[in-house]
Amino acid sequence: MTVGGSTRGTPMDRAVNIGPVLSERLGSVGVDTLEQLKALGALRAWQLIADQTPGEECVHTLLALEGAIRSVRWTAISRQERDRLLTAAGLR
Repeated sequence: MTVGGSTRGTPMDRAVNIGPVLSERLGSVGVDTLEQLKALGALRAWQLIADQTPGEECVHTLLALEGAIRSVRWTAISRQERDRLLTAAGLR
């Protein structure tokens, strides 16, 4: 499944926490801009990536996506919010 839509906006490689590998993975599921990621949400984007790379589901990927949406390093996300995300993703 791809997200599609306009590619106008902030390129993923300019977002906080998003390196070349994660940017490529996001692009492979149709998320090319930070605005698209924000519309989709970290959990759904993580699920789309995880569906393409079974067995490589990573806590850090989910937290990096959430941090990118918030424009903060993932380590700045409160423990409570991290736990909520990890529980929602089935990683806890």
